[in-house]
Order: sequence, then C-alpha cells, then structure tokens
Amino acid sequence: MTDPVLLTPVGDGIMADDARWTFGDGVAEHFDGHVSKSIPLYQEGHDLVAQLSDFFVRPTSRVYEIGCSTATLTLALARRHRDPGIRFVAVDIEPAMAEVARQRCGTDTRIAVLQADACTMGFDRMEFVALYYTLQFMPQDRRQDLLRQLCAALPKGGGLVLFEKVRSPTPVLQDLMQQTYVEYKMGRGYSPHEIIGKSRSLKGVLDPLTSEKNTELLRAAGFSQVMTIQKYVCFEGFLAIK
Repeated sequence: MTDPVLLTPVGDGIMADDARWTFGDGVAEHFDGHVSKSIPLYQEGHDLVAQLSDFFVRPTSRVYEIGCSTATLTLALARRHRDPGIRFVAVDIEPAMAEVARQRCGTDTRIAVLQADACTMGFDRMEFVALYYTLQFMPQDRRQDLLRQLCAALPKGGGLVLFEKVRSPTPVLQDLMQQTYVEYKMGRGYSPHEIIGKSRSLKGVLDPLTSEKNTELLRAAGFSQVMTIQKYVCFEGFLAIK
C-alpha cells in the first residue's frame, strides 16, 4: 500500500504536493489573487505590456498570449485595442485554465482561446506576442525552438514581451535575492509554512534562467533588439523586437 499524498497549503486556498505544482486541480479559481500577491509588480507589468503594445498593434493585427492562464492580460490588451479587425489568440496547455479563460472572454468574439501545447501548435502571422511568466515552466530544451517559431511568425519590427523569474549570476546574489523575496511574501501575508510549501512544490517544475541567458535565447531566436523593461529583484520583463 502506498502512502496517501499529503498536500501542503501554499496560500490563497491552494494546496500542492512536493515537486508537483500544477496549474490544474482547482488552481484556476484562485489563480489571479494568488499570483498578483506572489509576484511583485504583477499588475503593473500588465499595464506596461498594454502600453507597449501600442507600438505594434494595428487595426488588422493578430496578437498572441502564450500561457494565458485566465486570460487577464489578453483581456487587458483587447480592452486597449478595440478595432473590430484585430484578432487575439490566447493559448494555455492546462484545460482548466483554458476553460476559465473562455468563460471570461466569451463576450468578445475577436478572442480565440486555445487549449494547446504552444511548442507544437504552429502560429499564424502576428504583430505582437506576450509570454507572461510562462517560459520558466517549460523544459529548457523546448524554449529556444518556441522563441524561434514566434520570431518567424512576426514581421520585421514585430514585438515580443517576455516576463520571467530570473536567477542571479552568482551564489551570493542568488542568496540575497531569495531572502529578499521571502521577506516580500511574508509582507504580503503568507506564512513561513506556506512559503516553504510553495517553494517545495515548485522543485523541478519552475526552472528560471539568468537575465543574460534569457537575452541570449531571444537574440538566438532572431530578435535584433532586446532590453529590460521592468525589474524587481528576481523578476524581470524583456522587450524583444525582430
């Protein structure tokens, strides 16, 4: 007989097992509240992506969000760009997330929500694409190919925004960043037990890269210009232009 799985609370009504974090199992209904508390400048990052999209989205553009979760960012982009000819494609591999996203986007016929693996689906031409804390959950050997596919679907001058948790390039700085982030979460109301539980659940699931490595991946994918657009300790946003 195997021992029963003992789930640990990780905050906001979410339970998780060691090294088994998933975006299914009831996470979708708590996701927006949890992630906005857990990630510094989360809403501000959405606002920044929406503002930057003005430079790329035209009346007949196609806009993608890869790893859309509940489609909060996709909806923000759709509210900002109201032209009837724009098409928004929100993609998530998790069925429960895609279902919540469909329910939320149901009244806007310009938005298509796809439950699919972005690494294998193929892309139509697009002018703008967002990956908001998504790439860090993909196996490293698939990230470069996905970025190449997205770059190939963009025209010259098209834009991609990538937000990721990042590692520090040195052990000392990594320790500093990790301790600072723990204190941030405690200040947001999470208990030490919940913080440790979330960290343990993400073992082998969340695999961040350094800022330098993310920049290398974007350039290797074919983007000619890459810059940091937002930074808070171990959380960073990049803008890449083809």
